[in-house]
Amino acid sequence: MSRILFCLLLPFSLFSHSFKERLVQAKNGDFFVFEANKITTLVAIRSVSDQTLVIEEISIPSQNLTLPISWTDWVKKRAPGHTSWAVIEMDLTNGQVLECYSFSRSTWMQLSTEENLFSTLLSLPLQPINKDNRKRIGPPPINGENDYRKIWEPPLMLEGKKEEGSSLDAFEATWPTDGSEMGGKKVTLYFDHAHRFPFPFWISIDGSHTNAQVKTVDAGHNFTSCYRTFPRRVPEFLGSPKKTKTGLLFNLKSPRYYKEFELYAIDVTNEKHEITPVCFSHIEQKEEWLTIGVENEELENSLQKEHRYHWLLVPVGYSESYTETSKSFIWR
Repeated sequence: MSRILFCLLLPFSLFSHSFKERLVQAKNGDFFVFEANKITTLVAIRSVSDQTLVIEEISIPSQNLTLPISWTDWVKKRAPGHTSWAVIEMDLTNGQVLECYSFSRSTWMQLSTEENLFSTLLSLPLQPINKDNRKRIGPPPINGENDYRKIWEPPLMLEGKKEEGSSLDAFEATWPTDGSEMGGKKVTLYFDHAHRFPFPFWISIDGSHTNAQVKTVDAGHNFTSCYRTFPRRVPEFLGSPKKTKTGLLFNLKSPRYYKEFELYAIDVTNEKHEITPVCFSHIEQKEEWLTIGVENEELENSLQKEHRYHWLLVPVGYSESYTETSKSFIWR
């Protein structure tokens, strides 16, 4: 999977100073296709809001493609020849990856620390490059002569066709010296001047020993995925609730995209299995570790003595992602 490429490409555009104005015009189904290191990757917007962005990514070795191609038809045929297919949710407020599910592997994936470059990207300032400093075509003029060379611009491809007469805005930044392979390198990005897409159409990475390029080979609208649903992990109870002087504490592991919860007690004493809502007094969440506290008074009011119960936790807005304790308990 082109995970590092994905991390490099998206956040530069998503968290630049001009990202919001570009993203406002983006629509679900907008997609672009980029190539780097002989890998071609299609990235499509599944959904976007003020808080989160969900993107689908499909990668294939470039040698397995014959261009031009109808990307819509290719995806409808389940992207023959692809080597990875994933859906990724990001928190736009801090750049963190909230979830990554691989359809090709049928499992959730955890990005490694070196791949998760979003924290740096959030604070990376992009500066517009004025025309005098833009890259130009041909050899530079002799000292003292005026420079009449045309400004170089990468090709802008939309719906399989090269856009003639379109212009691109150029931005630059220097990656902080953080010990990574990107540290201290100059990065140049080219965006559509007409703001039709929030993504860059070309990225140049300049270093003392290497010059790398990420180029967009096509872009379009109305992407439709073969996978209608985004598989979600469910919260997990970590052991039995702990008794304290004031009540019970529940420890859970829960994905960060679940923000609110409802707690229930299921009476399994008889076949009715009555469900009673239980109010918790406090909730704490750090990364994916969740602690919920229920006071004794609430327990006394909600549970019947000598009845056997299971606990049920439901994330608000994700009723299909409920979790239930495996062991029952008797309230005394």
